[in-house]
Amino acid sequence: MARAQAQHNWKLVTSVPRGLPGPGVSALRWAERITQMSGGEIRVQVFGAGELVAPFGTQEAVESGTAEAYHGSGSWFSGRDIAHSFFTAAPFGLTFDEMHAWMYYGGGQELLNEFTNDRNLQIFIGGGSGVQTAGWFKNEVKSLDDLKGVNFRAAGLYGEVLRKVGVNPVSIPPGEIFAALQSGTLDGAEWVGPANDLAFGFENVAGYMYAPSPVEIYGGIEFGINLDAWQALTDAQRTMVEAVSEAEANRSSADTFHANLQAYEKLNAAPDLVIDTFPDDVWQALKDASREVIDEVKDTSDFHRRFVEAYYAYARKSTEYKRYYDTPFLVERESFFS
Repeated sequence: MARAQAQHNWKLVTSVPRGLPGPGVSALRWAERITQMSGGEIRVQVFGAGELVAPFGTQEAVESGTAEAYHGSGSWFSGRDIAHSFFTAAPFGLTFDEMHAWMYYGGGQELLNEFTNDRNLQIFIGGGSGVQTAGWFKNEVKSLDDLKGVNFRAAGLYGEVLRKVGVNPVSIPPGEIFAALQSGTLDGAEWVGPANDLAFGFENVAGYMYAPSPVEIYGGIEFGINLDAWQALTDAQRTMVEAVSEAEANRSSADTFHANLQAYEKLNAAPDLVIDTFPDDVWQALKDASREVIDEVKDTSDFHRRFVEAYYAYARKSTEYKRYYDTPFLVERESFFS
């Protein structure tokens, strides 16, 4: 007679509202697929932001065993260790195709395990939005001086970079951004990109949208699993959860890119919205500030230095490759359609 498998009932806590387009839908899809593919042996129940724990308390809840899994961006947990942001958003860092290659084949997953297993976490990347919007502003940014003293919603390494150029970064949960912009508590904010920004209605409270972001490049999100809950699974179940996570990393990245194409068309047609890129002096200041922040993270510990150097070594290698492939092709394709 076949042995009955142990039943695993997981609570998945997220940092965004349940079912929010993009990340909210991704969390639900991950939970549903694991529940279905395990034949119900692993049942994953999703709790949106604030339903079980505070939006930015999800990682700690999983470490302590209050929940078995979380879905969120490492940038939102950067107050615990700023290096966590590198796995989701790093200054002038890896794009989502590069990030996936580094994580799966370039040693990234092994470094992530080393970074988080001792904290009772097993983490897998869950997909990237691609290069994000640099920010929404109520006033035009004509020069670096226009950023001085601006109260701007930003998290993780982006917040640290902006702080160095005179911005006052404010880290608040995604669900609170619109109200803070509307009330005047914030002068500007970054969230994700066209699709998610349009879903939040930012074009109704901020008339200037700047892209691309200098830091939110992969724009990644992750699935973190309590290590005890992870080790309680069978080998086959762990393989299945890892496969679902890899599939979701691809599916959510494609989902967001497709949604961004459609949302950008709508935003580009908005009569009172100005879409632009930062002026040259802002870009130069952001590059200088990014180098400072990267060096500060490297100086935190031997592991941080080893990790950051490995990350940027892969970015340099990819940049050199794309110099002869992706970059010139995109230029030529643009002229093809013009």
